[in-house]
Amino acid sequence: MAAATQELGDMRKIADTLHQDIGSCQKILVDAAGEAISRALADDGPGTSLLLIERLKTSAKRLGLAHYTDVQNRDGAEVTTVTLAGGISVIDVDIGATKEHMKVKISYVSDIAHDQRIDVLMLGRLQTGDIHGFEKLVDEMAELDRLTKEKAPANFIHNTFAVVATLAAIQQQELVKLDDDFKQVLKRGSGIALPYMRHVGPSTMYYMPPAVAYGLSEHQWTEIAANNLPTVAELPRCMWLDYVWEPSNKQHCFLSATVQQHCVDPDHMAEESAGQKVLSYAHPTIEGLEMRFLEFAQLPAQDAGAASADAQTTQASGVWIPYTLVARLAPELLACALTVRGIMLATGQPTEGSPGASQDSPRLLEDAPTLERLIYTDCVADNSSTLFQAVHRVGQSTSLVKLESPQIRAWSISRIPITSMHQVLAVAPLLRRQAMFNELLASCFSTTAVDTSAHSESADPGITVSAKTFANDPFRIDVAIKKDTDTAEQGVALRVSESTEVLAWTHQVLGVPESPDLLVAMSGVSSTTLTKDTAHKNLSRVADLCISIPIISQWLQTHPQ
Repeated sequence: MAAATQELGDMRKIADTLHQDIGSCQKILVDAAGEAISRALADDGPGTSLLLIERLKTSAKRLGLAHYTDVQNRDGAEVTTVTLAGGISVIDVDIGATKEHMKVKISYVSDIAHDQRIDVLMLGRLQTGDIHGFEKLVDEMAELDRLTKEKAPANFIHNTFAVVATLAAIQQQELVKLDDDFKQVLKRGSGIALPYMRHVGPSTMYYMPPAVAYGLSEHQWTEIAANNLPTVAELPRCMWLDYVWEPSNKQHCFLSATVQQHCVDPDHMAEESAGQKVLSYAHPTIEGLEMRFLEFAQLPAQDAGAASADAQTTQASGVWIPYTLVARLAPELLACALTVRGIMLATGQPTEGSPGASQDSPRLLEDAPTLERLIYTDCVADNSSTLFQAVHRVGQSTSLVKLESPQIRAWSISRIPITSMHQVLAVAPLLRRQAMFNELLASCFSTTAVDTSAHSESADPGITVSAKTFANDPFRIDVAIKKDTDTAEQGVALRVSESTEVLAWTHQVLGVPESPDLLVAMSGVSSTTLTKDTAHKNLSRVADLCISIPIISQWLQTHPQ
């Protein structure tokens, strides 16, 4: 009997393995076919339309969507319309002999106002030959369709549009306070809302490196402001929040069809009820700006008619179900514990030591426990050295930047549950502050390194920059700068403030006398004394514009203190 049981168990394992192998082989074949179609689309060769039509039919079957085809003659050209139909949404794809005949249109069987920017996004994927990207968008639409049907009356499509409208409303109120300056919204606000640029739903760019920002023309900024620059999603090293829906162990309110967004306009009189209030929140980084949001409270079960924690609860303001909005970070953000704790407090998550603290906590990186090591590893091709240093060339000058022993433990943040839309106001500046500090730290290593033999007699004297980070203030870097031909050092304390500005103080401003080890002397200065009022104005402006320690060091050589 025991032998038979063992044999049956082994057979089940073999069957499971075969099933996994077959699934893997199928995926490889589907991906290979997709690559072939992408190449054909890029070449716009003969027979491409037939390949694409069959591929769309296959995708529909995989996603459980109905599909239909209709062939018509338009202006002397044959055009095939492939319809992918879900329970609520319908995607019509027009395919002709050339890319010019392609068209994508989405409609709904229920009364939902569609945003045509989704059509533009999908069409762009097809016309550029990105078949995998197009199918990913169809997957997203199919998932929203499925959830809206299964979780009715909670409407995921309507609530996705409501999040888009809310982020746009937040941005508009920030622009009013910032003189319609989108660069300042990216610097001091909640980021630039750019829906349907990366996926079927809302996205926000919360950080753009200075080198990228200053490389954009005024025309490109105008196009970004108009949400009309398709290539903005391809800008290098920018950081994004992509908003999606995920299951949750708690119920959250999904807006009814009569409520269009969470943010309340300043001059709008919103109705309040037992389950719906309008609350005001002070903007954390734009002085004098208060914003109003709808906040919802779940009524007691006997009033709302809920049967269990997993059941839907229908109220006048909306439907309560165990799903929540999640901001996914792209790319993941390396962060210190202070940032992690700030985000958890801002979003109402249990902090360390509280019940349920581990459910949505970011992952502590055990294999590379310091922020400095991770950023160094990311920047330098040969990162096996235990010496954190790199040689940089700025103009005709070279500088050697060395970082002292790492101090800051690193965490990885990939997703942030958002339980109320007002939390976006606090989350974006926290993430941006960390991204700016990471940029400052990475500047020690991220430019193209040159060999020290590159010095020549005609070049400016080399500069050695020693940098030190602090475990008890993970947004501060002190540097000591010395020309190779001098013995005197120039000390600078750099710190990314809560208002997401890079501020700078020279050792003279801090009252630190010159000493054989200037970094040690400066480390005795408490971070509580590093305020904006005491900062060196010109040096702070340079530091905030470039966020680069080598460039700051070179500037100081031409502007001695």
